[in-house]
Amino acid sequence: MKKLYISLFTLAGYLSYGQTEAQLDSIANSFNIHLSEVIINVDKPVFQQKADKMIFSVENSVLSEGSTVLEVLGRAPGIVVSQDGELSLRGKKGVSVMLNGKLSSLSTKELANLLRSTNSSVVKNIEIIANPSAKYDASGNAGIVNIVLKKYNIEGLKGSYYINGGRGRKNRLNTGMNLSYATEKVSLFGDYSYTFRGEEERKTYYQDFYNTSDPLLIDRSTKQRSITSEPLTSNNFKVGVDYTASSKTSLGFLFDAKIGRYEDKSKGSNLVYMPKNTLYQSIATDNYNDEHWYDYTFNFTAAHKLNEKGGKVDLDVEYETSKFRSMQTQLQENLYSQNGEILDDRKAKIPTHLKVFNAKLDFTLPFNDNNALETGWKSIVKSNTNPSIYETGKNGHWNIDPEATNDYKYKEQIHSVYANYKLVIDKWQIQAGLRTEYTHRDIHQRTTNQRYKKDYTKLFPSASIKYETESAHGFYASYSKRINRPSHFDLNPFRFYDDPFNYWQGNANLKPEITHASEIGYTWSKYLIATLYFSQTSDVMTQVYNYIDNNTILVKTLENLSKSYHYGMTLTASVNPFEFWSMSNMFNLFNNKYEGNYNDNDINTKQIAFTLNSQNSFKIASGIKAEANAQYFSKSNIGLYKRDAYFDLSLGLSKSLLSDKASIKLAVTDVLKTNNFRITGENFNSKIRQKYDLDSRIATLSFNYKF
Repeated sequence: MKKLYISLFTLAGYLSYGQTEAQLDSIANSFNIHLSEVIINVDKPVFQQKADKMIFSVENSVLSEGSTVLEVLGRAPGIVVSQDGELSLRGKKGVSVMLNGKLSSLSTKELANLLRSTNSSVVKNIEIIANPSAKYDASGNAGIVNIVLKKYNIEGLKGSYYINGGRGRKNRLNTGMNLSYATEKVSLFGDYSYTFRGEEERKTYYQDFYNTSDPLLIDRSTKQRSITSEPLTSNNFKVGVDYTASSKTSLGFLFDAKIGRYEDKSKGSNLVYMPKNTLYQSIATDNYNDEHWYDYTFNFTAAHKLNEKGGKVDLDVEYETSKFRSMQTQLQENLYSQNGEILDDRKAKIPTHLKVFNAKLDFTLPFNDNNALETGWKSIVKSNTNPSIYETGKNGHWNIDPEATNDYKYKEQIHSVYANYKLVIDKWQIQAGLRTEYTHRDIHQRTTNQRYKKDYTKLFPSASIKYETESAHGFYASYSKRINRPSHFDLNPFRFYDDPFNYWQGNANLKPEITHASEIGYTWSKYLIATLYFSQTSDVMTQVYNYIDNNTILVKTLENLSKSYHYGMTLTASVNPFEFWSMSNMFNLFNNKYEGNYNDNDINTKQIAFTLNSQNSFKIASGIKAEANAQYFSKSNIGLYKRDAYFDLSLGLSKSLLSDKASIKLAVTDVLKTNNFRITGENFNSKIRQKYDLDSRIATLSFNYKF
């Protein structure tokens, strides 16, 4: 049955067609327009393919109801979300995430928690930008994902309310509302949402350790199993005002708050065999992690029209303060040990405080209808403090662990200027730009009184060209240079324990990744969009595993490899097989190759892989529609390790009520229960296998009402 689904959607993808920017920038051409008492109802597209980005319309997707933003990202074309919440685009890691066009400064873990706690009902669409121009931040060597939140500008009092409940292995609940009031001069808006997400996951880690003299012999093996309960609760709200000062000038202010709690309750076992089939040690584990965060953002914007040709200046100033606290307890019961060893229990208090100030000034200066200059400046100043305290103990007696306790302070400044020129000549569209970014980084390890300072300035050129013929054929090419900087979490050299046998340790000497990316494409009317792409990255940040304490504790960290190469092709297409059925498809074939040296071991790994996404919409009857989203991901490599293939099929059904003012929707994700996360890899003197049985099959019933 599973193979039948895969074959069906693959065949449909090859038989389908696409549409380009010349055809209304959309792979479907429907809209929903309200004109006073006149209402014209037609379906909006779920996916739109523009010249520089793919747009996923979350507000028009039945399957997005009741989901978190992180779950919705996992169903977007070309995006893969790892178990830790890290994004990859077209098979490449290093994606930058923007919220309403503003780059996030949070670490992967902190951002993942915020996206898990944000309901999809507040999101308008998701923009996937694979090869950004110089106007965008150079950060993100795989591209940019911009999450655009909803905003209401209709005059009068408007609002909506939603509630949805779901069940996977645990219960889920989301509810919220938004209100807006607008006059000719002033627009007031606000929203509030409450989220509870229960989740249960089952994890298994296998590790085999080879004999150093004879790599065919296994000296030691370990097997870890755990079942986690991971409830998450969040309260998110924002209020804002937009003021039209004159026909040329507008001002805006926004306050956004995200307050949440995440718990990770895990019970499991750790078995050590030495030699391979002889039990050496058996330990029962009981771990508890209690995380809280308080994220507040203050934003001011101003826009002024310079002339009637479209000249304008935009000012954006923002301050964010984000406090995060984790309280950990890791208890162990020694069930059996050949040498009678009793391991210590652990507990930790890990607070962090991130402060980010950023400001930017953008100018759009048209010379005439055919050419214009975009230029501007941006500065980001951020700091992070992390005074972590770890303790070890036996029988209720606790002592400070000096190997893990740490007082870490991180400061970073990024200042940039850019210029981007656009020219239209007959059938040609040409764009060229240059961005300059200066970075200053200062890390202070107060515990050991070590400092790591780094300053560098880099240039980031970009260019694109597009040609369209009268017969609806189009050709385009683009190039950009990108950077992926390590986060404050990646650089912290002290320990963050997942459990007593696994911990993460950052690397203060990490270098930023530099990527040169290029692509060429061909479009044919509304029938086909095809792209070939290639990128080369130097100083690739790759996760590696080390072992300490006689190979009993696994240490995860990041190291820079020499190079990686990423190249492939994408096909984007759409078709209406029948009047009631519309289909959008994306096929991506790629190869990831990594080269380098680690611990005197040469690394040369590659893997050809492909992904297929098929989004299907069905008009069943008046006011009733259904959706089916199928995604297949073949086996692919993640640095030194490989992820097994997986498939995801999600179904949804919606019914309009109360003269289209309300709707009720039912959605089921991962219907076939085939979306699992499995990784294998050779780590020089050992083999690693990780299996995650995800809580991915979830049924959600939702109700929405607009007024």
